[in-house]
Amino acid sequence: MKILGNIDFLTEDNTNQSNIKLLSKIIESDNISHAYLFYGNNMELLFRLALAFAASINCPDNGCGSCLICRNTGKGVYPNILIVEPEGNILRIEEIARLQKFVNLSSYNPGKKICIIKESELMNQEAANRLLKTLEDPPDTDSIFILLTEDISIMLPTVISRCLVYSWNFKFNENVRGKDDFEVMDKYLDEGIKTIITLQGSSTGVSAASIDLTLKLIEILKKMEAGVKADLEKEFGEVKKSDFEKSDINKYIEILKSKHKRKINKFHNLGISRVFDIISAWLEDILAVKLGAGKKSLNFLKNYSYISENVKNVKIDKIFKLMGVIEGNRNYLNYSINSELALDNIFLQFQNI
Repeated sequence: MKILGNIDFLTEDNTNQSNIKLLSKIIESDNISHAYLFYGNNMELLFRLALAFAASINCPDNGCGSCLICRNTGKGVYPNILIVEPEGNILRIEEIARLQKFVNLSSYNPGKKICIIKESELMNQEAANRLLKTLEDPPDTDSIFILLTEDISIMLPTVISRCLVYSWNFKFNENVRGKDDFEVMDKYLDEGIKTIITLQGSSTGVSAASIDLTLKLIEILKKMEAGVKADLEKEFGEVKKSDFEKSDINKYIEILKSKHKRKINKFHNLGISRVFDIISAWLEDILAVKLGAGKKSLNFLKNYSYISENVKNVKIDKIFKLMGVIEGNRNYLNYSINSELALDNIFLQFQNI
C-alpha cells in the first residue's frame, strides 16, 4: 500500500478520505501545485503527514514507503527537503530568505525541491510578505511549498489564497494533552445539540439547554488550559534548577513566558475551533439530509436516523445563516472574542432553524 493510503493517525472520516484521494490523484497525474496549506490540531502529526506527501511526490513509485527516497524523506533528511520552523515566538524573515536561497539552487537529486514550513502562522509581517512574493512568482515548476498550521485563523488571507488548503482530523493518542477532555467535549456537544433540536419550538427549553451546554464547554476549556499551565510551570521549575547563569536563566524564562502565553491562547482557540467544527459538521449533515443525501455522505453516520426524524421543519436558508454566524465567530478568534457569549449565541440560534 502507498504511504498516503497507510497513515494510521488520521480519523476515518469523509474529510480525510477525500483529502487522501485528491492528493493521491494529484501525484499519480503529476499535476502538483506549487503551494499547499495543511492545518489540524497537532503540529507533529501535520509534519509527519507533510513528509509522507513529500516522499510520495519524489518517489518514482508515488510513495512506495520502502525506497531510499521514501525512507530518508520520512526522517526529514533527504537533500531535496528543507524544513523551516520558528525560533521561539516568531518565524523571521531570515528563515524565509534561507528558503528562497534553497529553491533557487538546483536539485541535489532528481525530483522536486520541497519546503515544509512548520507553525507558519508565526511568520511576522516581513517574513509573510517575502514568502508571499515567492508564492506569487515561484522560481520554477520544481519548487513546492507545504505550509503547516494549527491555527489558520491568524494567518494572512493573502498567503492562504495562494495555497491549496487541506484540513485534517487526527486520532487521539495517550500522549496528547486534553485527550480525555476533548472526548468529554465531543460527548457533551453530541448530546446537547440533540437536546436543542428536540426542543425546537420551546424557546424557554432551548434557552436553558443552550446555557447549560455553553457552561459545560467553557468549564472543560478552562480545565484543559489549567493543565497546559501546569505543564508550563513544571518547565519553568526545571529551567530554574539548571546550571546556567542567573541572568541567562531570567532571559530564557522571559522567552518561555512569551512562548507559553501564545501556546495557551492557541490551545484555547483550538478548543473553540473544535466546537465550531463539530457544530458546522452537524449543520452540514442536517443540510445533506434535507437535500436527500444518503447516510454515507454524512460527517456523523450514526446521526442519520436521528436527523431524518427530527429536522423535517428545518429551513435550509436558516442553516446557511447559522453557518455564516459560526464562520464569522471563527474569524474573530484571534481578537479575543468572548467565547461564552459566542457559543451561547450560536446554540440559541438553533431554535431559529
